[in-house]
Amino acid sequence: MAGSNPVVCGSIAGRPGRFGVAMHTAAYRALDLDWVYVAFGTQDTAGAVAAMRTLGLRGLGVTTPHKQRIMTHLDAVDQTACAIGAVNTVVNNDGHLTGYNVDWIGAVRAFEEVTALSNKRAAVIGAGGGARAIVFGLIHAGCRVTIYNRSQDAGRAVAEATGAAFGGPPAALVDAERFDILAHATPVGFHAPDDMLAPLAALHSCMVVFDAVPTPVETRLLREAAAAGATTIPGVRMQLHQAAEQFRLYTGRDAPFAVMERALFEAMQSR
Repeated sequence: MAGSNPVVCGSIAGRPGRFGVAMHTAAYRALDLDWVYVAFGTQDTAGAVAAMRTLGLRGLGVTTPHKQRIMTHLDAVDQTACAIGAVNTVVNNDGHLTGYNVDWIGAVRAFEEVTALSNKRAAVIGAGGGARAIVFGLIHAGCRVTIYNRSQDAGRAVAEATGAAFGGPPAALVDAERFDILAHATPVGFHAPDDMLAPLAALHSCMVVFDAVPTPVETRLLREAAAAGATTIPGVRMQLHQAAEQFRLYTGRDAPFAVMERALFEAMQSR
């Protein structure tokens, strides 16, 4: 309608990226929706939620460091997000804010592009909101999961909450039985691209290695894994699949996946 205001969605992160904006914007255009998507950089979780209410944002993507602490600021949290203990998507229905977690869907779909998951042995490095979602998704898909984390108290807590095993710090992967899947879900490699937590000796050619870090697209972990002959999955594949699920929650329509995938590829090429 002429003169009407567009519907606004967005995302909050400590360090906002461009990929979400590119994918959502392309999807809105493909379906001729008068919607816009904006990425906000902030450390203020409560302030971001208040702004969402005040400005009437329809949807909000939630990334580090907000995924766990945003939960207490919402009116409701979906059962799956409660089980995971983290929210990565907020939907505003006439001022009522509901939190969801679709990271786990993104992770599972990214893995299923290259491997079957049932009965696989998976190691997950990390114990934050992203790691919790990946652990939940892998267990839901039939994997046997072991968590490795630098803070052993935090790692044990997530293992107990999810039904996973706890294997100790990441260095302990060297002495562990070989895994079919290795998923890294900490910020290591994001701020310092040459850093990695997984020991080189834990990488092997029969393994699928996933790094949730979205940028750089090819982290050191993925380079080292490829050199060892492993199949690798960059974090942007998870980001793409969860963005498609966010689109469905925001609009009530199926996402134009190929359009979003092409927009992601173009955004990656233009970096």
